[in-house]
Amino acid sequence: MENDTIAAISTPIGGGGIGIIKISGTKAIPIASSVFRRSSKTDKFNNITPINGTLFSTPLRGRKTQEIISDLLKESHKLYHGHIVDPENGKALDEVLVSVMLAPHSYTREDVVEINVHSGLILLRTVLDLVIRQGARLALPGEFTKRAFINGRLDLTQAEAVIDIINAKTKKALEIVNAQAEGDLRGCVEAILNLLNGFLIKFEAAIDFPEEVEALNLDVEAGIIENDVIGRLNELILGYNEGHILREGIRIAIAGRPNVGKSSLMNRLLKKDRAIVTSVPGTTRDIIEEDFIISGMPAVIADTAGLHDTSDPVETIGIKKTREQIKNSDIILLMADAVSPFVEADRKIYESIKGKQVVIVVNKIDLLPENREIILPDDLKALPYVKISALHNIGIDSLKEKIKDIFINKIDYDSMAIVPNLRQKIAVEKSLENVIAVLKGLKSGMPYEMVSIDLGEAIGSLNEVIGKNIKADILDQIFSRFCIGK
Repeated sequence: MENDTIAAISTPIGGGGIGIIKISGTKAIPIASSVFRRSSKTDKFNNITPINGTLFSTPLRGRKTQEIISDLLKESHKLYHGHIVDPENGKALDEVLVSVMLAPHSYTREDVVEINVHSGLILLRTVLDLVIRQGARLALPGEFTKRAFINGRLDLTQAEAVIDIINAKTKKALEIVNAQAEGDLRGCVEAILNLLNGFLIKFEAAIDFPEEVEALNLDVEAGIIENDVIGRLNELILGYNEGHILREGIRIAIAGRPNVGKSSLMNRLLKKDRAIVTSVPGTTRDIIEEDFIISGMPAVIADTAGLHDTSDPVETIGIKKTREQIKNSDIILLMADAVSPFVEADRKIYESIKGKQVVIVVNKIDLLPENREIILPDDLKALPYVKISALHNIGIDSLKEKIKDIFINKIDYDSMAIVPNLRQKIAVEKSLENVIAVLKGLKSGMPYEMVSIDLGEAIGSLNEVIGKNIKADILDQIFSRFCIGK
């Protein structure tokens, strides 16, 4: 399948000015030429003669078909004007521009042709069907980018950045994934790999030629591993823990006992009625998620079921999902009722989320008598705290500022080494675990044979980040996240 010529629509389906059908592979030029009739200054789109299924103007008569095809689209990185014509009936389908990028100077490092037609669902599908009928195969999701990776134009970090560029929700997120696409992460990982491979060569030489190799200065080697390798790996992991917010959004969960106003707060933050609001406790029984932008940053907010003891099987499932949502969130908005704040039920909820980033949100302050103070328990006074009325839109801007202060203002984006996705983070963590084992082995005098095993594992995990020696099924999973046509 990797030798097939593939084709797909590369622009969003729907009405628009221009739609693009992309073709990549060894047969891209012949297939495109078989359905494309190039215009010229003297060609007024008359005197069309079919030659072996391809339509040409009168001046080309008498020449060999392959020679004609070669002349039609012979120059790389050039736009050709003409018409897409159905070879079976000679009818023109659309006036088009065809761009040609010859291997290896293309996105996939194969011959690539892009047919720019007037966008419309029927026209795009008709031209694509025509291209497939001439010998191309419909591309799989992400197959163009996968070929770019396999053919060495991109490493895996750059390939994965492509989908992040498409899905970027903010300008800052776009800047970071563009840096990844330029190879910033690859450069950082390769620098660490160079150090680790250097150590491996030294250890293996000491194992194989103990009499000919100078004794290693273990203190010096351990110091380099501790500072230059472990330190950098920790920075990469920290970069993920903070930087994924830029890509995926701050994950916010609203938690609290039933009927404290969680759904009302969600609707107020979203500025629309997304969650059902009633005076009946337990109305929300499932997780409701929605994307929104807060201070220019993406966020994902979840309204959760009220946390309380219950024998209702449906509520029990909802509460279980709530606890899972809380576990995976970056920030928890712990809501309490201003009229009866921090009763025993509130205390139980807080105990279950200790260790997470919590903001205390006291709702329904409009129901309090004027000048009445809300007294927090001593162990909660150090937590960020906001008083609001979700019903009357009081304190909502202060809550947004509090979230901004907690996350957005504390992240130094310019100095972070960004590991953008969970797959890469897990590989870096595995590498770090093995490097720590190497360091312990050196300090404890472990034989070089044993140290080399951990070192090899550390190198293998880092190679997975940039796509070296990665399993085919993992590649398939990665590129399956892409759209068809990219």
